[in-house]
Order: sequence, then C-alpha cells, then structure tokens
Amino acid sequence: MNYRVFSRYCSLSFTAVTVVLLFSACSSSKEFKAWDLKEVTAGRIDSLCALHMQQGHYPGLAVAVVDGKNNIWTKGYGYANLEEEVPVDPDAHLFRIGSVSKSVTASGLARLYERKEINLDLPISAYYKECPIELSHLTLRQISGHLAGIRHYRGLEFLSNIQYPNVMDPLEVFIHDSLLCRPGEKLNYSTYGWTLVSAVMEKSAAKPFTSIIADEVSKPLHLDDLKPDDKDSTDYSRVSFYVFQDSIHQVAPVVNNSNKWAGGGYLCSAEDLARFGYALATNGYLKEETMLEFTKSQHTNDGALTNNGIGFWSGTDDKDRHWFGHSGGSVGGTSMLLIFPEQDLIIVTLINLSSARMDDLAEKIADIILSSGHQKK
Repeated sequence: MNYRVFSRYCSLSFTAVTVVLLFSACSSSKEFKAWDLKEVTAGRIDSLCALHMQQGHYPGLAVAVVDGKNNIWTKGYGYANLEEEVPVDPDAHLFRIGSVSKSVTASGLARLYERKEINLDLPISAYYKECPIELSHLTLRQISGHLAGIRHYRGLEFLSNIQYPNVMDPLEVFIHDSLLCRPGEKLNYSTYGWTLVSAVMEKSAAKPFTSIIADEVSKPLHLDDLKPDDKDSTDYSRVSFYVFQDSIHQVAPVVNNSNKWAGGGYLCSAEDLARFGYALATNGYLKEETMLEFTKSQHTNDGALTNNGIGFWSGTDDKDRHWFGHSGGSVGGTSMLLIFPEQDLIIVTLINLSSARMDDLAEKIADIILSSGHQKK
C-alpha cells in the first residue's frame, strides 16, 4: 500500500470512515532544540501550507517537524477558533488526533508485551475471560492488525455522544455482532477492534486503560498534551472543531469519544505528537526487536501483506523512502503522524476540520526538508 492509498484509506468521514523504539524515560522536552529552518525552506513550507489552507478550507493547521538530532520546528496557520480569531499555537493547542490514537495505544501495549505481561498470540480469553465465546479465540495480533473480522462504525455511531465510564461498556455496541469474515481472511479496518484491545489491556494490567496510557506513554515521555478527549476536556486548550458545509465553516456536532479511547479518542498538540514520533524512531525505551514486531506488515491467511502491523501502517513514498505512521479522522479533526526512520525525520500535521483533504501534505513537507539538504545523523 503506497502513501496516497494509505492516506485515503485511513481518513475518516461522517458517512464512511475511513514500534516502537522510544526515547529514555528520563528524557525531557528541554532536550529538544528549536530548529531554525533555512529561510528558503521555511518559505516553501509556508507557501505549501497556505495553498492547502485555501484549497482544503482548513480553519487551522498545526505543523511540527523533528529530526534525529533533537531539532524541532513548529508553526501554526489559521485559527484555533474562527469566531474569536484565536491563532493556532502548535505548541499548546490540542487537536483531536483520531486514529493516530491507535499508535499511542500500540506503544502502551508494547510496554506490556515487553515485560511479558501480555501475549499477542494467546486467545484473548486468557485475559478477558468474560468475552463472548464467538470472540474468545481471537488474538491481540489479529485484532490490532484489523484481521479479526470485527466491524467498524455503522450508521451514526461515529457521532456518538454517549458518556461511557469505562472501556468495557462500549463493547456492547458491537461485541455480539457476527464477524465479517474468518480471522485472517482479509483486512477489515475497525476502530472498535481497538476498543476490544483496550479492554484486554485493562484485564491484563488490572487498571483503567487511560491510566495504562498515562503510565506507559504520557508520563515516561513527558507528553503533557497527550490526553483522552473526555467530557471535561474543555478545561484543556482545545481547538474548536469544524465542518465545511454549504461553502461555510460550521461548528462540528458535539460528540463523546469515550467509546473509542484506544482507537480514536485522544487529543494532542502538534509539538508533543512530533516528540512522540521522535520516540518511535530513536533508541532507548523499547528493544529493537519490539520495534520490528509492531511495525512489520501482517499478512492474510493466503500470504498477502496488509502493510499494517500493530498500530502502524508502513510503506514507501514516491522516492522509495520507507515510512511508518498513521493518519486519523475524527469529528472536527484530521491528523497525520509520518515517520521516515532512515532519514530520522518526523512530520505531524493537525487540522481542526472533519474529513479535511490532506493531499499528502506531510509527505510534501518531508520532501521539502529532505531536498534542502537534511541529512541522517
């Protein structure tokens, strides 16, 4: 699957919805150095983003770039709030990151896996003993790789505004439905599958899923802006969320993402999400073999590669540069985390608009930087 197919496949809309090596737990944001891009490079990125803002009708856009030498560059375009004309602050404003949440969850899962607290290939009934018999034979590898046959959203479920107090209750929305196919027969993208993953993680760790992510991802990596999009998240510096309909921007419907923390329910700033990407691309937190285990492509029963691992898609761009990462679509949000491990380059783009046309914006930014003389450390 190439980059463009991956982008279109993963992006979500209202009607059809679309590891890790981490840095040392003692690392802090102070280790990142502001990156003064060459004037011509920054100008090309500005022109590109201005074009995408206009053509894609973005209310606001946050961009963050990190390289392997701990250099970080961030910039905001447009508005976090159109009505009050609040400019986007890429270091402070929190966007909905949609399915990039799967990569966050995969990092927490990798920690449990590495400590042998969870097995990717055991039936989930080994941990979640109350699961329906029809699902008891599924494994975390199958579920997280979209190979289990679990369905995705139906009808207006993407617009759910129900508050769930835990990750077990929203399972009732889909867990008794028939599987779409035999496990491993074909790839069926499913955010609900990741809700099931979070339930199994809870059973294994014996603590709430959001606490697992806080303890295994946010705190060790000092990602203060990585937060679940809870009903009280208006206390955070969230952007306002929009849809573009009838040639105007309208405030997006109010939704509650507690039905899908693991697969699409987190918030983050562009800066912290880029720092998370840096953690995925550099040594320190997880073993190299764990990285390979979570980013390598799985395959269907007939041997066809899916280009999806455990929480990460992967492929090559038009210049045969290897990448891994994830895109995301949510109500009032479109996101991309794109990592070029061989070039030590991480690109993040966050937009406060539903179903925004990204048109390979992150890849184009990467190409501008790499063509400007950026070298691998």
